[in-house]
Amino acid sequence: MQCEEGTEWLLELLTDVQLQQYFLRIRDELNVTLLSHFDYVKNEDLEKIGMGRPGQRRLWEAVKRRRALYKRKSWMSKGHKIPFPW
Repeated sequence: MQCEEGTEWLLELLTDVQLQQYFLRIRDELNVTLLSHFDYVKNEDLEKIGMGRPGQRRLWEAVKRRRALYKRKSWMSKGHKIPFPW
């Protein structure tokens, strides 16, 4: 499977939920190259590329987990400090 620069995260995400066979179709047909591009993907789009309902559920859960991870990382990288009440 040919992985272009910057789409390794997508292959990793799909591999984690055993959907790596959809990598090229998601990248090329649905034009998903960034995590934020999933905002514009609908279940109907996933059905058109041959993904069943159980696969769709696994994909959406993986996308949700990845977004939460990035939010947590970006928040921590901004140097936020937790205030202490003293």
